[in-house]
Amino acid sequence: MFKNRDKIMARVAEMPKGEKSASNRYWCLTCKMLFSMEEPVCPYMPRICINSPIPIELVGPESTISLEKIGLFYPKIPQKMLAFLAKGDPQKAAAKWVEVYLDFLDQWNFEYRHEPLQTIKSFIITISGSETGQRIRSGEITLVLTDLEKVWDEDIFFELLEPALDLLKEKLGVKEKITLDSLEILGDMDTGKYFCPMCSKFFEFSTQKDSITCPLMAQKCMAVPTNINNIKYKLEHLVRVYDYTPDIYMRMAEALEPQSGAKDYLRQLLEEEWLFEVDEEQLDSLCRLLGIKSS
Repeated sequence: MFKNRDKIMARVAEMPKGEKSASNRYWCLTCKMLFSMEEPVCPYMPRICINSPIPIELVGPESTISLEKIGLFYPKIPQKMLAFLAKGDPQKAAAKWVEVYLDFLDQWNFEYRHEPLQTIKSFIITISGSETGQRIRSGEITLVLTDLEKVWDEDIFFELLEPALDLLKEKLGVKEKITLDSLEILGDMDTGKYFCPMCSKFFEFSTQKDSITCPLMAQKCMAVPTNINNIKYKLEHLVRVYDYTPDIYMRMAEALEPQSGAKDYLRQLLEEEWLFEVDEEQLDSLCRLLGIKSS
């Protein structure tokens, strides 16, 4: 992929080492991603990435927009599992999710109170997996979720989201009225699903193409994420991604009551939508990382 790969690796090895985080929490100034790991080295391209992940104790993440990258571009598997688990009283679920979300932001040293609308938007995208547009007028904000029903039943999601927004508005000091709307863009077209042979990450967004430009670093990355029908990969690659990804989805799922059949539903998503050969040990690992428990 790189003609001078060996030279790049040698040069990266000579660069100053990163500083270790006491909490094992890091973020990257370049790709804006968050990492849970023991050493300050890019977990996906450790020998070729010139960036050193930043300990959150040294500098907190710039914005909650970093969470949106996970919600928008990573597989919608965690959001579909939340949709499966989110049964019962929507007020209760909403209160738990807001508590989990704000606790997560505090623990990761986000300075989020100066960007209340961005914080609300990031909350919605994290849970829904849907891009969220906005129409802002004096005293009122309309948030428009696109292709929501690719993941959630709209009525159920809005029942959960409305009380959650009321709580977030109160805690973040937002005075404007917030209304919700939706817009279908993709229609019956399948969302695009891709695997990157360079960093071993999976992506899901837009429509299906043979290959795409990296959605995380479009102007810098020279790797080519490829249609999952045209490339080989293993479930252990996905497990590895969620092993390094912050545990926001684990926390969201564990805030809900366990539901019968959750593990089987996860297996179905993996086999039918992502074409994985599911190994029981790897499936159990993924259940743990996503907070999926048997009832």
